[in-house]
Amino acid sequence: MVVRPDLLGLDDLSTVSQTFASQADVEQQVYAALEAGHAQRVRAMMQSLYLGGWTLSSIFDGPIRAAMTKIGALWLHAEWGLVVEHRATTIAIQSISQLRMLLPSPTPGAPVAVGSAGETDVYMLPSLMASVVLADAGYADVNLGPMTPPSVLRNAAGFYKARLSWVSVSSPTEPTRLAADLQQLHSDLRAVGTTLIVGGRMLRSIPASQLTGLNIVNTMAELHAYAKGMLKAGEAAPQREPGPTGGGGLAGGSGPVGGPNPMGDGVSGAA
Repeated sequence: MVVRPDLLGLDDLSTVSQTFASQADVEQQVYAALEAGHAQRVRAMMQSLYLGGWTLSSIFDGPIRAAMTKIGALWLHAEWGLVVEHRATTIAIQSISQLRMLLPSPTPGAPVAVGSAGETDVYMLPSLMASVVLADAGYADVNLGPMTPPSVLRNAAGFYKARLSWVSVSSPTEPTRLAADLQQLHSDLRAVGTTLIVGGRMLRSIPASQLTGLNIVNTMAELHAYAKGMLKAGEAAPQREPGPTGGGGLAGGSGPVGGPNPMGDGVSGAA
């Protein structure tokens, strides 16, 4: 337990209890704070969970995912739900960015990971979370954010001599073209020694035969495990197929600008 969080520059932490009754309790409290727009409380809970032993991927796959999934559906019942969702997305981005600041700087010579959301993908949260998870795994992360053309990602990977690259695909797009674009990007990056990892709910719309050869993750925890495994083995992660309910862990939401899906199915990412 952190007794004097203010001495560490974590003033928000003093505003919440550092214990929770259960994971369901955590998810409910995070949802309530995000839904109500209590930014300081959300930041404090994220800090409390992380300093209490939760991994970043478990925070993103658990309470953040659960909360944003529910919030992403509010607009279906009332227009005010869009206000709640956009506000919650902004707070989530702030909270995740603050968690990122608690991580140590990359070690000299750390492998680079560069990634983004797809060319037509407006979601910010999934790629941001992936970036933070990869930083936690030991990479020097470069997040290019939403709506990044494949050519830009290819050029960035080459410039940084990236070991790993990720793409989040959440916004609706034509499945056949998306599959072709991902396969071409995978081939181009492999030619320069960069491993591509993809995720997102849009992968569920693509026949498995068109995803052959792609490295697919369904959660942030899977992304972290892949990345760590690559560092330990010094080789690309094995091919993975989308989960039965996922489609990839780098996903966005169900709402117009947000909703479910962290790398698999649960985090919103409004622009």
